[in-house]
Amino acid sequence: MRPFFPGREPRRPVFVAHRGASDRALENSPAAFALAVSDGADMIEFDVRLSADGVPVVFHDGRTGRTAKENLAVARTPAARLRAVRLKNGENLPFLADVLEIVGGAVPINIESKALGGIAAALKALSKAGYGGELLLSSGLRDECLAARDLLPGIPCGLVTRRPSASDLAFCIRHGLSSIHPYRRLLTVLRLRNVAASGVPLLPHTVDDPADAFTLIAAGAAGVFSNRAQTLREAWRRR
Repeated sequence: MRPFFPGREPRRPVFVAHRGASDRALENSPAAFALAVSDGADMIEFDVRLSADGVPVVFHDGRTGRTAKENLAVARTPAARLRAVRLKNGENLPFLADVLEIVGGAVPINIESKALGGIAAALKALSKAGYGGELLLSSGLRDECLAARDLLPGIPCGLVTRRPSASDLAFCIRHGLSSIHPYRRLLTVLRLRNVAASGVPLLPHTVDDPADAFTLIAAGAAGVFSNRAQTLREAWRRR
Protein backbone atom coordinates (compact mmCIF):
# COMPACT_ATOMS: atom_id res chain seq x y z
CA MET A 1 0.00 0.00 0.00
CA ARG A 2 1.33 3.41 -0.98
CA PRO A 3 1.96 5.97 1.78
CA PHE A 4 -0.60 8.76 1.54
CA PHE A 5 1.92 11.43 2.46
CA PRO A 6 5.53 10.29 1.96
CA GLY A 7 7.06 13.33 3.68
CA ARG A 8 4.97 13.13 6.85
CA GLU A 9 6.82 13.27 10.15
CA PRO A 10 6.49 9.95 11.99
CA ARG A 11 3.71 9.91 14.62
CA ARG A 12 2.55 13.45 13.80
CA PRO A 13 -1.01 13.78 12.45
CA VAL A 14 -1.68 15.69 9.26
CA PHE A 15 -4.15 18.58 9.44
CA VAL A 16 -5.36 19.09 5.88
CA ALA A 17 -6.64 22.56 4.95
CA HIS A 18 -10.07 21.70 3.57
CA ARG A 19 -10.73 23.83 0.46
CA GLY A 20 -7.85 26.06 1.56
CA ALA A 21 -7.88 28.21 4.68
CA SER A 22 -11.67 28.25 4.49
CA ASP A 23 -12.15 29.59 8.03
CA ARG A 24 -10.57 32.91 6.97
CA ALA A 25 -11.40 33.15 3.27
CA LEU A 26 -14.05 31.86 0.88
CA GLU A 27 -13.65 28.12 0.29
CA ASN A 28 -11.85 27.05 -2.89
CA SER A 29 -10.88 30.65 -3.64
CA PRO A 30 -7.44 31.99 -4.60
CA ALA A 31 -7.38 33.87 -1.28
CA ALA A 32 -8.04 30.67 0.70
CA PHE A 33 -5.22 28.87 -1.10
CA ALA A 34 -2.77 31.75 -0.69
CA LEU A 35 -3.51 31.89 3.05
CA ALA A 36 -2.98 28.14 3.43
CA VAL A 37 0.36 28.42 1.63
CA SER A 38 1.43 31.29 3.91
CA ASP A 39 0.43 29.12 6.89
CA GLY A 40 2.80 26.43 5.67
CA ALA A 41 -0.17 24.03 5.70
CA ASP A 42 0.44 20.33 6.12
CA MET A 43 -1.59 19.82 2.97
CA ILE A 44 -4.23 21.75 0.98
CA GLU A 45 -7.32 19.93 -0.28
CA PHE A 46 -9.50 21.19 -3.12
CA ASP A 47 -12.14 19.89 -5.51
CA VAL A 48 -11.91 19.56 -9.29
CA ARG A 49 -14.83 19.47 -11.73
CA LEU A 50 -14.76 19.68 -15.52
CA SER A 51 -16.14 22.45 -17.69
CA ALA A 52 -18.28 21.52 -20.70
CA ASP A 53 -15.09 21.41 -22.78
CA GLY A 54 -13.14 19.30 -20.29
CA VAL A 55 -11.03 21.93 -18.51
CA PRO A 56 -10.44 21.23 -14.78
CA VAL A 57 -12.14 23.85 -12.60
CA VAL A 58 -11.60 24.12 -8.83
CA PHE A 59 -15.11 24.06 -7.43
CA HIS A 60 -17.00 21.84 -5.00
CA ASP A 61 -20.64 22.05 -6.08
CA GLY A 62 -22.18 21.09 -9.39
CA ARG A 63 -23.51 24.63 -9.72
CA THR A 64 -21.68 27.85 -8.95
CA GLY A 65 -24.46 29.70 -7.09
CA ARG A 66 -23.51 28.98 -3.49
CA THR A 67 -20.10 30.67 -3.59
CA ALA A 68 -20.21 32.67 -6.83
CA LYS A 69 -22.20 35.66 -8.07
CA GLU A 70 -23.77 33.64 -10.89
CA ASN A 71 -25.49 30.26 -10.81
CA LEU A 72 -24.17 28.12 -13.67
CA ALA A 73 -23.90 24.35 -14.05
CA VAL A 74 -20.15 23.74 -14.18
CA ALA A 75 -20.36 20.67 -16.42
CA ARG A 76 -22.59 22.44 -18.95
CA THR A 77 -20.61 25.67 -19.16
CA PRO A 78 -17.54 26.20 -21.40
CA ALA A 79 -14.29 27.17 -19.73
CA ALA A 80 -14.26 30.60 -21.42
CA ARG A 81 -17.59 31.43 -19.80
CA LEU A 82 -16.54 30.11 -16.39
CA ARG A 83 -13.44 32.30 -16.53
CA ALA A 84 -15.75 35.31 -16.42
CA VAL A 85 -17.50 34.13 -13.25
CA ARG A 86 -16.71 36.04 -10.07
CA LEU A 87 -16.78 34.42 -6.66
CA LYS A 88 -18.68 36.16 -3.88
CA ASN A 89 -15.40 37.56 -2.55
CA GLY A 90 -14.81 39.30 -5.91
CA GLU A 91 -12.07 36.94 -7.15
CA ASN A 92 -12.24 34.95 -10.36
CA LEU A 93 -13.37 31.36 -10.14
CA PRO A 94 -10.08 29.41 -10.15
CA PHE A 95 -9.06 26.71 -12.56
CA LEU A 96 -6.63 23.93 -11.60
CA ALA A 97 -3.81 25.67 -13.48
CA ASP A 98 -4.38 28.78 -11.35
CA VAL A 99 -4.20 26.86 -8.09
CA LEU A 100 -1.05 25.03 -9.15
CA GLU A 101 0.54 28.42 -9.79
CA ILE A 102 -0.58 29.78 -6.40
CA VAL A 103 0.75 26.78 -4.47
CA GLY A 104 3.85 26.36 -6.61
CA GLY A 105 4.85 23.16 -4.85
CA ALA A 106 5.36 24.99 -1.55
CA VAL A 107 3.09 22.60 0.37
CA PRO A 108 1.49 19.24 -0.49
CA ILE A 109 -1.87 19.31 -2.24
CA ASN A 110 -4.82 16.90 -2.40
CA ILE A 111 -6.78 17.05 -5.66
CA GLU A 112 -10.23 15.50 -5.20
CA SER A 113 -11.91 14.63 -8.49
CA LYS A 114 -15.66 15.24 -8.47
CA ALA A 115 -16.27 14.17 -12.08
CA LEU A 116 -15.45 11.26 -14.35
CA GLY A 117 -12.40 12.23 -16.34
CA GLY A 118 -11.20 14.60 -13.64
CA ILE A 119 -8.04 12.64 -12.87
CA ALA A 120 -7.04 12.46 -16.54
CA ALA A 121 -7.66 16.20 -16.95
CA ALA A 122 -5.70 16.92 -13.78
CA LEU A 123 -2.79 14.87 -15.12
CA LYS A 124 -2.70 17.05 -18.26
CA ALA A 125 -2.74 20.22 -16.18
CA LEU A 126 0.00 18.93 -13.88
CA SER A 127 2.13 17.92 -16.84
CA LYS A 128 1.61 21.22 -18.65
CA ALA A 129 2.56 23.15 -15.51
CA GLY A 130 5.59 20.92 -14.90
CA TYR A 131 4.29 20.59 -11.37
CA GLY A 132 6.73 18.82 -9.08
CA GLY A 133 5.14 19.37 -5.67
CA GLU A 134 3.96 16.66 -3.34
CA LEU A 135 0.57 15.35 -4.34
CA LEU A 136 -2.32 13.20 -3.09
CA LEU A 137 -5.18 12.33 -5.43
CA SER A 138 -8.64 11.30 -4.22
CA SER A 139 -12.21 10.75 -5.32
CA GLY A 140 -15.53 9.42 -4.15
CA LEU A 141 -15.86 7.84 -7.61
CA ARG A 142 -14.21 4.43 -7.73
CA ASP A 143 -13.55 4.70 -11.47
CA GLU A 144 -11.57 7.87 -10.80
CA CYS A 145 -9.47 6.07 -8.18
CA LEU A 146 -8.81 3.33 -10.72
CA ALA A 147 -7.85 5.97 -13.30
CA ALA A 148 -5.39 7.43 -10.80
CA ARG A 149 -3.81 4.02 -10.28
CA ASP A 150 -3.60 3.48 -14.05
CA LEU A 151 -2.43 6.94 -15.14
CA LEU A 152 -0.38 8.00 -12.10
CA PRO A 153 0.71 4.77 -10.41
CA GLY A 154 3.45 6.49 -8.43
CA ILE A 155 1.09 9.03 -6.84
CA PRO A 156 -0.95 8.08 -3.75
CA CYS A 157 -4.74 8.09 -4.08
CA GLY A 158 -7.43 7.97 -1.40
CA LEU A 159 -11.07 6.89 -1.54
CA VAL A 160 -13.61 9.45 -0.33
CA THR A 161 -16.70 7.90 1.24
CA ARG A 162 -19.50 8.68 3.66
CA ARG A 163 -18.87 5.59 5.76
CA PRO A 164 -15.91 3.18 5.50
CA SER A 165 -17.78 0.00 4.58
CA ALA A 166 -16.21 -3.44 4.27
CA SER A 167 -16.54 -3.02 0.50
CA ASP A 168 -14.71 0.32 0.62
CA LEU A 169 -11.86 -1.12 2.63
CA ALA A 170 -11.58 -4.15 0.36
CA PHE A 171 -11.47 -1.84 -2.68
CA CYS A 172 -8.65 0.21 -1.11
CA ILE A 173 -6.62 -2.89 -0.31
CA ARG A 174 -7.26 -4.60 -3.66
CA HIS A 175 -6.14 -1.59 -5.66
CA GLY A 176 -3.34 -0.34 -3.43
CA LEU A 177 -5.02 2.91 -2.44
CA SER A 178 -3.17 5.03 0.07
CA SER A 179 -5.97 6.10 2.41
CA ILE A 180 -9.70 6.28 3.06
CA HIS A 181 -11.49 9.59 3.70
CA PRO A 182 -14.87 9.02 5.41
CA TYR A 183 -17.41 11.48 6.80
CA ARG A 184 -16.53 11.82 10.47
CA ARG A 185 -20.14 11.93 11.73
CA LEU A 186 -20.68 8.38 10.44
CA LEU A 187 -17.56 6.97 12.11
CA THR A 188 -18.84 4.63 14.81
CA VAL A 189 -16.52 2.87 17.24
CA LEU A 190 -16.97 -0.35 15.26
CA ARG A 191 -16.11 1.35 11.97
CA LEU A 192 -13.01 2.90 13.50
CA ARG A 193 -11.93 -0.55 14.68
CA ASN A 194 -12.56 -2.05 11.24
CA VAL A 195 -10.44 0.62 9.54
CA ALA A 196 -7.66 0.15 12.09
CA ALA A 197 -7.73 -3.61 11.53
CA SER A 198 -7.53 -3.15 7.76
CA GLY A 199 -4.32 -1.12 7.94
CA VAL A 200 -5.68 1.51 5.53
CA PRO A 201 -4.70 5.01 6.77
CA LEU A 202 -7.74 6.99 7.93
CA LEU A 203 -8.30 10.69 7.14
CA PRO A 204 -11.83 11.75 8.21
CA HIS A 205 -13.60 14.86 6.95
CA THR A 206 -14.51 17.50 8.01
CA VAL A 207 -13.31 17.99 11.62
CA ASP A 208 -13.14 21.51 13.03
CA ASP A 209 -13.14 20.96 16.80
CA PRO A 210 -9.72 20.17 18.33
CA ALA A 211 -11.19 17.76 20.88
CA ASP A 212 -12.97 15.79 18.14
CA ALA A 213 -9.82 15.75 16.03
CA PHE A 214 -7.65 14.51 18.88
CA THR A 215 -10.18 11.79 19.76
CA LEU A 216 -10.09 10.51 16.19
CA ILE A 217 -6.30 10.65 16.12
CA ALA A 218 -6.16 8.69 19.38
CA ALA A 219 -8.44 6.12 17.73
CA GLY A 220 -5.96 5.72 14.87
CA ALA A 221 -6.65 8.49 12.34
CA ALA A 222 -3.50 9.60 10.50
CA GLY A 223 -4.95 13.10 10.36
CA VAL A 224 -8.11 15.00 9.52
CA PHE A 225 -9.50 17.36 6.91
CA SER A 226 -10.47 20.64 8.57
CA ASN A 227 -11.77 24.09 7.74
CA ARG A 228 -9.65 25.20 10.71
CA ALA A 229 -6.50 23.23 9.94
CA GLN A 230 -4.09 25.88 11.21
CA THR A 231 -6.00 26.19 14.50
CA LEU A 232 -5.96 22.41 14.97
CA ARG A 233 -2.25 22.22 14.17
CA GLU A 234 -1.47 24.92 16.72
CA ALA A 235 -3.66 23.18 19.33
CA TRP A 236 -1.80 19.92 18.70
CA ARG A 237 1.54 21.65 19.28
CA ARG A 238 0.29 23.14 22.56
CA ARG A 239 -1.34 19.99 23.94
